[in-house]
Amino acid sequence: MKQFAILENETWWGGVVDVGSDIPYTAESNCTICVGDAGEDQSAPIYFSTKGRYLYSARPFTIRFHNGVITADDEVELGEGFSTLKGAHQAVADKYFVKTDRIPNERFFRVPQYNTWIELMYNQNQKQILEYACSIVDSGLTPGILMIDEGWSEDYGVFEFYPGRFEDPKVMVQELHELGFVVMLWVTPHISPDSNAFRALRDTDYLLKDENGKFAVREWWNGFSCVLDLSNPGARNWLREKLSYVTETYGVDGFKFDAGDASMYCSTDRSFASRLPQDHTTDYGAFAAEYTFNELRAVWNLGGAPLVCRLHDKMHSWDQDGLNCIIPNTLTQGLIGCYYGCPDMIGGGNYGSFIQNGFQLDEELYLRWLQASILCPMIQFSIAPWRVLTPENYQTVLELLRLREQYASEIISLAQHAARTHEPIVRPVEYEFPHQGYENETTMYMLGSRYLVIPMLEKGVTQRSLRLPAGAWKDTDGTVYPGGETVTFEYPLKKVYILERI
Repeated sequence: MKQFAILENETWWGGVVDVGSDIPYTAESNCTICVGDAGEDQSAPIYFSTKGRYLYSARPFTIRFHNGVITADDEVELGEGFSTLKGAHQAVADKYFVKTDRIPNERFFRVPQYNTWIELMYNQNQKQILEYACSIVDSGLTPGILMIDEGWSEDYGVFEFYPGRFEDPKVMVQELHELGFVVMLWVTPHISPDSNAFRALRDTDYLLKDENGKFAVREWWNGFSCVLDLSNPGARNWLREKLSYVTETYGVDGFKFDAGDASMYCSTDRSFASRLPQDHTTDYGAFAAEYTFNELRAVWNLGGAPLVCRLHDKMHSWDQDGLNCIIPNTLTQGLIGCYYGCPDMIGGGNYGSFIQNGFQLDEELYLRWLQASILCPMIQFSIAPWRVLTPENYQTVLELLRLREQYASEIISLAQHAARTHEPIVRPVEYEFPHQGYENETTMYMLGSRYLVIPMLEKGVTQRSLRLPAGAWKDTDGTVYPGGETVTFEYPLKKVYILERI
């Protein structure tokens, strides 16, 4: 094992997005992380230090932070001498990240996404999807990217719309396009066993086998399914042809690639090419990157790839896998190279948490969530805000979205910059202002090097005092604040602070 001490005022960032609320790691941290097996979001075998050091491995590894000492597997590379968090990040990115000038379609950054999950769950159907889309437009929201979620087809591995729920899906997609929407469909690498889809693949080598050479049937959140072996070029071609059929027949524009987690695979599985479980996740992400309209949740070690990376379904909560995760997890996404991130659905995408609350929406939480996400690379809605908010609070949603529109071109420019240079779109304050006391800061963030976003993340709190980074800063209302001094900000429910560096 490799061991070394954490330096004075040194903190460590990166690794597993899903544990971002524990980041950064300090001399006081006490945890063990199996990088590659932990979490339900994006991960990479990389950590970056505010003192200009990094840890990197081409494979999953275990790391421990305990009593000011870091312990990691022997094969982990320790890089030193890069002075800052930014320096360490650039050293790793230049050496190991994907080299491409492609980014996801610019509409992702310019307009909102709307996902049908919370409103319809498994009952995806033509009538209510069109009603949802029409309500978006009628309520004054900008038509954007509409994602039809799980349940549009009868079985996993079937690429036809569910008969009875969709009377004429081609006409439905045409109507959505006429309303101004891009249309995406939910897909997975699963194949339902005991189905026509399975029988069509049974005599191929496109399905994963277990250590005994039997079809691997894996448990996931919807039951038990076989899994495509995307290390096999034939399986990739099969899936590509199926998706092409959907786009050509129905006019669909892209796909939400769900599942693909490393937990679906075993190290003893028999696949076309030799693979660790995490490598199958990489195969899935690399396949998804072929599509300019893509979205993934499970991603392994694909820093720099043109992938839309959404945080997994968050709870409708202030501090339990909810709003508290949005900024630190988004910062972690950017550092590990998942630049084009989406901070889950506004208010949370975990359907169960709404059930537990009796579908009682905390309107303050909803607005603070939107404010925290306001200059993240992307924004996604699911539960209909015009339905669940008071007219006054819904008006605040519209005002916040108009505010975001003013920065859309800046976000697109930063996305293009990320593809060229590997600098994240959203960055820790420490990244831009090293060694000024922000090594632990995860409650505000920088959009590029120019804008500082300071949301309110605590329920019922309307005032916040903090020390601004060096320089001078201007609010959207023209108020100028001196850098390097402690400033007290007032937070009525409508307010989020976006300060421009001047």
